[in-house]
Amino acid sequence: MVDAKRDSGGLRLTFSFAAATPAALFRRADTVWLVFDSTRPIDIEPIRSGGGAVIADASLLPLEKGQAVRIRLNQPQMPALTSDDQASGANWTLTFADAMATPTQPLTAIRNISDPAHANVSVSLPGHGRLHRILDPDAGDTLMVVTVPPPVRGFLREQDFVEMALLESIHGVAVRLNSDDVTAEMAPDKITLGRSGGLTLSPADAAADRASTAVRPIFDAGEWRKNQSENFMARERALVAAAAATAEPGQRAPARVDLARFYLARGMYPEAKGVLDLVLADTRRGEEDPAALIVHSVASALMGRPELALKDLANPAIGANYDSQLWKALACARQGKWAEAREKFKNVEFAMTSLPIELQRIVVTEAMRASLEVRDYSGAAKRAADLEVIGVSPEQRPAFLVLRGRLAEALGHDKDALGEYRAAVDSADRAAAAEARLFEIALRQKREEISPVDALHELETLSVMWRGDGIEVKALVMMARLYSDAGRFGESLAADRSATRLQPNVEISRQGQDEAAALFAQLFLGSKGDDLPPVDALGLFYEYRELTPIGRRGDEMIRRLADRLVAVDLLDQASELLQYQVDHRLEGAARAQVAARLAMVYLTNRKPDRAIAALRTTRIADLAGELRQQRLLLEARAQSDIGRHDLALDIISNIGGREAIRLRSDIYWASRRWREASEQIELYYADRWRNFKPLNPVEKGDVIRALVGYALAQDAIGLARFREKYAPLMSGDDDRAAFETASWPADANTDEFAPIAKMAASVDTLDGFLREMRTRFPDATARATLPPEIPKADPNPTGSLPEIVGLKRVQAAR
Repeated sequence: MVDAKRDSGGLRLTFSFAAATPAALFRRADTVWLVFDSTRPIDIEPIRSGGGAVIADASLLPLEKGQAVRIRLNQPQMPALTSDDQASGANWTLTFADAMATPTQPLTAIRNISDPAHANVSVSLPGHGRLHRILDPDAGDTLMVVTVPPPVRGFLREQDFVEMALLESIHGVAVRLNSDDVTAEMAPDKITLGRSGGLTLSPADAAADRASTAVRPIFDAGEWRKNQSENFMARERALVAAAAATAEPGQRAPARVDLARFYLARGMYPEAKGVLDLVLADTRRGEEDPAALIVHSVASALMGRPELALKDLANPAIGANYDSQLWKALACARQGKWAEAREKFKNVEFAMTSLPIELQRIVVTEAMRASLEVRDYSGAAKRAADLEVIGVSPEQRPAFLVLRGRLAEALGHDKDALGEYRAAVDSADRAAAAEARLFEIALRQKREEISPVDALHELETLSVMWRGDGIEVKALVMMARLYSDAGRFGESLAADRSATRLQPNVEISRQGQDEAAALFAQLFLGSKGDDLPPVDALGLFYEYRELTPIGRRGDEMIRRLADRLVAVDLLDQASELLQYQVDHRLEGAARAQVAARLAMVYLTNRKPDRAIAALRTTRIADLAGELRQQRLLLEARAQSDIGRHDLALDIISNIGGREAIRLRSDIYWASRRWREASEQIELYYADRWRNFKPLNPVEKGDVIRALVGYALAQDAIGLARFREKYAPLMSGDDDRAAFETASWPADANTDEFAPIAKMAASVDTLDGFLREMRTRFPDATARATLPPEIPKADPNPTGSLPEIVGLKRVQAAR
C-alpha cells in the first residue's frame, strides 16, 4: 500500500508492508531508486496522482526476489528515508523536500590488500537483506543492490574503483559494475566485494579519500605562505625572471603557473588569470597543462567569472583528478547553483582541509552559503563550526556575520539573527552591510516590527545605494511584492523586470518572474484590475505584454483587452487584436463567436465591409441558434450600411424578436421607405402607449422619427394613430413642440417642418442597433462598447431627435 501526502515539509510517500521488509534507496541523475525485499505488487498510481509538480513519472521494475520503484523528478529534491518501526521496517516513508529531512548514518568501505590475489572491499553491514542484480534501463549498466533494515545508513559519497563503484546512497548499498566478474559474498555481518584474481586496489593510505591527494597538490600550503610573507617586489621579480629565463615557449608554463599562484596568494585574481591566459594561448589544443587549467579556473571563479572556470574544468586533461570537484563546487556556488554546489562540497571534505588557510576560508564560506540556500541547516551549522575553528579574517568577518544571522533565523532564533545583521550593517564592508540590511528588513517585516510603507522606503533606498548583483535582485523582488500589495501594479511589474534583466538565471529572479506573470494574469483575467482606469490598464498591457500566457488563457486575455480598447474608442487597435485571433489562433465555433465580436467592433468603427468579410470567412454550418442569429443580424446591418438594403432584409427575413424589428426599421429608414420604417417602430413599441410612464429620450426619438416617417409617406391614418397614442406621454416643452410639428405637417410652416424632416432622414441608427445587440447578446458581444456619452467622429450632428428638433425651432425663432 502506498500513501502520498503533501505538507509544509514536502512530499511524503509511505510504503506499508505486512511484515518487516528491508529496503535500499539511492539516486542516479534525476531518478530515485527504491528497492524492497517484497514481491507483493505495489500500486504506484498514488505516487503519480499525488506527486504534483515534484514527480515526473513513476514506474515499477519487478525483480527475482523483490521489486524496485523508479521515481523520476521534475526538479532537484533531497530524498530522505525513515521507518516508523526502527526494529523491523514494515513501514517506510520517503520524503522529498528542499532540505535534508533526516540524516543518514555513514557506511564505510574497507580495502583488504594484504594478499593482492584476493584483494577485496568489505562493508560492515549487520543484519542486511537480500542482494539484487538490476539492469538500469536509462544508463544501460548493471547494478548490485543490497537492502538493509532500519536504521537508515548509506554511503555519503561515491567511491570509485577500477572494476566497480560504490554509489552514493541514502540507505543500503548500491554497486555499479565496471566488470562482469565482480561478485558479492554475503556474510551475516558484512558484504565482501571481489573478483577472481583480486580487485585492483591502491594502498589505503594513498587513497583514503581521493586519489588526487596522492600527487603534488595544486596549492601547497608552504609555498602559499612564502608567497604571502616575502617582500612583494622581490618575490614578483624573481618569479617573472624565472618565467623569462626559460628559452623554449613550451617550457615556460610551470614558471608562469608559479607566478599565477603568487598573485592568487596576494588576492590579485585578475593578474593571475592574465598570466595563465598567456600559458593557455601558447599551448596547442589537447596538450594543456592540468595545473594551469586548475589555477586558471580558480582565478576565474574568484574574480566573478564562474562560467569560464567551469569551461576550464570540463577539459579532458583534468578529468576527475586534481580535486576538480572542489573547484566545480566553488564555480557552481558563484553561479548560484546551490543544490549542485552543496552536493559537490559534501564530497570533497578531505580536499578542503588540505588547502591553504585563505582558500579554506573561501570554500568553507561558500559551502556554508550553499547549505543555507538549500535549507540544509545541519550542514550549515557544521560549516560555521569549521569556520570558527580555522578562524575568519577581519575582511571576511562581516560576510560571516550575515551567514551566521541567516542560520540563526532559520533555526528560529530571531533576536540573535537581528543582532548578527545589525553588526554586519555597522561594518565597513559595504556588500555585507547591504545584504545584512536586506535580511534585517525581511525579518522585521515577518515579525511585524516594520510597516509595509517603511519597509518599502528602506528597500527603495537600498536598491539605489547598492546595485548590480544578487543583493539588488533580492531587494527588487521584495519591492515588487510590496508594490503589488499596495496596488502599485506598474511599479511591481517594473521591479520584477529589472530583477530578471540583472540576473535572469538565478532562482530568485525566476521566482520574481513567476510572480509578475501571476500578477499580470490577475490584472487582465481576474478582478484585480477592474478598478484600473482603462487607459492605465492598456498602458500596462502594452508595456509588459511579454507576460501574456500562452494558450486559452492568453486568448481570453486578448479578448478582454479588446473590450477595454473599445471602451476608450481605440477601435482600430481592438480590431487588430481580434482579427489576429480570428486569423491565427481560433477554430470552429470559438472562431465564429470572436468573429461576431470583431464584426461588432468594425460596425462601431464605421467599417461595414470589414465586418462582412470577418463574418463570411468564419461561416460554418453547425452553429448554435443564438450565435447564428447574432451573426445574421450583424451581417444584415453591415449589408444595409453599404447600400444592399434588399439583401439585408432577406438575411433577417426568418428572424423574430425586438432586435430584428428594430433592425428592419433601420434598414427601411436607410432605404427611405418611410412608411415601412414607421410601421416597424410602431410594432417595436407595441402597447407601450398604454403605460402612462413618460417616454425616455430614446423612446421620444423613435416616436418622433416614426411620425416624420408617416408624414414623409403622407400616411394620414398612421399620423393620426400615433398622435392619439403618444401625445399624452410627451413631456417637456421642446419635446411636445417637436411632437406637434412632426404630427401636423400640413398645418406647420414649411420652413419649420423641412429641417425636421431632413434631420430625421439623416439620423444615424447605429447606436440604437448596437445598444439592442448588447442587451440581447450580453455574453457574445464586447463587454464595453462605445457608451452614448462618448462622442464619435461623425460629420452629422449628434444627440436625440427631440433635442435636434428643439434646436432647429430655436434657430428658426431667431
